[in-house]
Amino acid sequence: MNSSSIFKLDKINFSVDGLKILQDISLDIQPNDFTVLLGPSGSGKSTLLRMLNCLNSPTSGSIYFNDKLITDYDITQLRQKVGMVCQSPTMINGTDKEKLTMTQKWTKDGEIFSDNGLTEILEHVGLNSEFLDKDARSLSGGEQHRIALARVLLNKPEVLLLDEPTANLDPQLANKILKLVYQLYKDLKLTVILVSHDHQIIKQFAKRVAFLIDGKIIEEGTADIINNPQISAAQAFIAKEAE
Repeated sequence: MNSSSIFKLDKINFSVDGLKILQDISLDIQPNDFTVLLGPSGSGKSTLLRMLNCLNSPTSGSIYFNDKLITDYDITQLRQKVGMVCQSPTMINGTDKEKLTMTQKWTKDGEIFSDNGLTEILEHVGLNSEFLDKDARSLSGGEQHRIALARVLLNKPEVLLLDEPTANLDPQLANKILKLVYQLYKDLKLTVILVSHDHQIIKQFAKRVAFLIDGKIIEEGTADIINNPQISAAQAFIAKEAE
């Protein structure tokens, strides 16, 4: 196989107890793209995203990462390269430092994170060294998202997967989080794949968009299709979200 895609999805299907969640999904994602999977809740976006990190497996079809079947990778090595931040980051008992250093067990050569290294990562996400000793559970929603991002960035991933990163955040904070993600995307030359149902807030950041509705990709292209979708189901989704 010879392709410039960082991810290639070939005829992906996913069913649970006979219920079709994803149907015949084919998609190419290029390196350093900022791709948004856009659609209503329940359309299969998060399920598809989780497949890129091997948290879900397709019922049929193939997923390639850097021209190699994703199932041929060692799972730990894959998740170093393809980091994921879930919709609601889990905050464990203990300090932010303890939460961040949990990733040491998965790093190459048993790398040990120094306080200086952890502070540098925190600064990437707009925090400072004072957060190392804070109780992770005491953080605000926005701070929790930033710590979750920092934890993923410690592995120096090629790809950042984000599942509804602005869910349950007020518009001002949601915009701050997306601006942070976009800056990380530019500064660290990441490939970003983001799931969202909110077309208004993501359209200023997206480079490419795939409308995923009822388990199918019905339209894809540059971010311009958010303002001018051609397929009726995408038009109906945008119109409903604008109400």
